[in-house]
Amino acid sequence: MWKSLLFSLYTLGIHAGNLFLFIGHYFSEKINLLYQGRQNTIKKCKNPSNLSEVVWIHCASLGEFEQGRPLIEEIKKDYPATKILLSFFSPSGYEIRKTYPFADEVIYLPSDLPCNAERLIHHYQPKSLILVKYEFWWNLIRATQSHHIPIYAISAIFRPKDYFFKPILYPFKMLLSGFECLFIQDQQSAQVLNHHKISNYQMVGDTRIDRVISLSQISDVPKKIIDFIQDRTTVIYGSIWNEDISVINTMVTTFPDFCHIIAPHDISSGHIETLRKNILFTSSLYSDEYPDKQLLIINNIGILASLYKVADYVYIGGGFGAGIHNILEPAVHGIPVFFGPQHKKFNEAVELVQSDSAFAITKPEEMTNQIQQWQQQPDVLNTIAAQLQNYFGSNQGATQKIIRHLGTILEKT
Repeated sequence: MWKSLLFSLYTLGIHAGNLFLFIGHYFSEKINLLYQGRQNTIKKCKNPSNLSEVVWIHCASLGEFEQGRPLIEEIKKDYPATKILLSFFSPSGYEIRKTYPFADEVIYLPSDLPCNAERLIHHYQPKSLILVKYEFWWNLIRATQSHHIPIYAISAIFRPKDYFFKPILYPFKMLLSGFECLFIQDQQSAQVLNHHKISNYQMVGDTRIDRVISLSQISDVPKKIIDFIQDRTTVIYGSIWNEDISVINTMVTTFPDFCHIIAPHDISSGHIETLRKNILFTSSLYSDEYPDKQLLIINNIGILASLYKVADYVYIGGGFGAGIHNILEPAVHGIPVFFGPQHKKFNEAVELVQSDSAFAITKPEEMTNQIQQWQQQPDVLNTIAAQLQNYFGSNQGATQKIIRHLGTILEKT
């Protein structure tokens, strides 16, 4: 009785969200992209499909895609006949990766109504569904399990306070027990699952480790960046928000001879204009033919990962707001990475801070003081580099562990 009522209430909440989306798409470009994208997916499901028996991989956004990406590319390498359906919840994922060459089709995931789940399953006839990190859409999971389609979660993290572990929401927790396997990142997740008597898991680590190691070996630094740096000590500020500007201003004031390169999270013209107004120093844009100012602002997408190759120090944004962005991409190069206090939900940040391999700050002066100390003790930087090398070396391999488990399904293609 309660199970049926819970799913009815959950579905009612999804309907309410759809109403908000319908109204909001008239006023917000981003909401309109999501609304139209979902409508397009539903239209596709009304026509004959060119794909069937797909391996369906779902990601919330771009960050989760980077966790799913090594698995997708390994599947295509080892099982080239396998058809991959890639779905996104967020426009920031779909719009950037809609032409991703290793997926046979890329779609927006429609809202989590039972009818939409049935449409997708009937249209694409998935052999398996792989959810990245914590994308738990309960009507989709319920429908997929009712069709006896195996479901997996990869790079998953579970915490004691996750809402679906509340006693009143036990029907959601029971769906987790129906997964073929939960591939989790850490020991804490294992302890949480054991506490709730969920045993269908394997601790394999984070697939992003495999991705950033691979990316560090293939990314080339643009010549324009090399010319701009001119052998100066270089600081890269990655995924910057307005809350991070005080860090930049303090750093440039303290180290005016350093090369400072800023990569905003939002590269829209309005945001970059605001950024330039709030920074106390003159700046060039990457799109300028000959950038020659004290600071360089990257106003395009796709080169940030390569910039870390030439960095001496890195600051990652978001830590003075909602939460930090990707710290693994710079850390794999063995360089000190700084970020703000909002990092406790990110396992890699917590682990690296505990080992003095990455550095959380609560005010800008903590970063400048630390760098000044290192200039007097350069051997410390070698120790940090060695610790980071050990971290990545001991945590790689999650992708291959998952592939081995999926082998029987993939071989049926």
